[in-house]
Amino acid sequence: MIRLLEHEGKALLARHGIAIPPGALFPALPAAGPFMVKAQVFQGGRGKAGGIRPAEDAAGARQAAAAIGALAIGGERVRAVYVEQRLAVARELYLALQLDRDLGQVVILACEEGGVEIEAIPHERIRRFPVDPLIGLQGHTIAAVARVLGGGGTADAAIADILRRAYNALIAEDAELIEINPLVITADGVVIAADAKVLLDEDAAFRHPGRKSIPDGTAFEEAARALGVIGIEFQGDIAAMMNGAGMTMATLDQVIARGGSIRALVELHGAMARGPAHLAEIVGLMLTLRPRVLLFNAYFQFRNLETVAEGIAIALRAVRDAPPAVVRLRGVNAEGARRILHPLGLFVTEDFDMACLRAIALARGDA
Repeated sequence: MIRLLEHEGKALLARHGIAIPPGALFPALPAAGPFMVKAQVFQGGRGKAGGIRPAEDAAGARQAAAAIGALAIGGERVRAVYVEQRLAVARELYLALQLDRDLGQVVILACEEGGVEIEAIPHERIRRFPVDPLIGLQGHTIAAVARVLGGGGTADAAIADILRRAYNALIAEDAELIEINPLVITADGVVIAADAKVLLDEDAAFRHPGRKSIPDGTAFEEAARALGVIGIEFQGDIAAMMNGAGMTMATLDQVIARGGSIRALVELHGAMARGPAHLAEIVGLMLTLRPRVLLFNAYFQFRNLETVAEGIAIALRAVRDAPPAVVRLRGVNAEGARRILHPLGLFVTEDFDMACLRAIALARGDA
């Protein structure tokens, strides 16, 4: 999945003929105010976090942009600041088109109330309109959605046109989600996309030469990708490193089933071939999350476990206050790997369940 920032999503909508407010990435400014100054982040809730501010003139926009640019929203630093002309809002609507993989269909979501409080609106108030992929978006569905949003008023035709264009954009761009919240009806009756959340299918990128965006994920997950491994960040206690997707899922399941919690999962994804120093970098990245415990679950039938042990040893010797670590070793040269780790005083075992239990006990302070 590739997630677009708001200004990227709006540019995509504009390419497909959907009206957006005039805007520019700071320090550039639109030709005329008043303005809305917006943090460009992937996290939600930026309005409540001070990431969206009004400004009456260019001086006020510059001041707001400087303040917003220094923010971290949901732990994510603001990546850019986008300034656009402020709309005279009469109504705020919600419109989204989402690929529902369970149904194998695009589903249109529509609500006559939109804006920052959309999550508080009862689920039954958001109407759902599935689109049969064999026949595509039909006129009767477009009319039904327009009636929900426009209420049979003068804006219905413009809403219908935006829906048709948004559906075409979803298909043409291989998007998984196009969410317009709010879709604004202005005081003079213009219908315009005041915000845009767009998710693209990364597996379809080969059909779109030159497509670029910041990948979805936390700073830790992006750093893990740069090291050639798969990293997933959570909010628990135990940072675990494994080899193989199956081993990763088994470790996650076992730790949770035994009452523990995961701070991070790292799947080596072939990084063993790059040697102990590279593995030490990966362990060092795990340590940046300040887990209570490190858990290493290495079961290799064809690669030398001494490489894993050397990488762990290099990383832990390089830090002063490393958390306790548990190492499950099984496979080629396991005995040699144990000898490397022995001076560090780590808990080393061949037993998977015992390793998970020990890590959970250490995280709780029971060991």
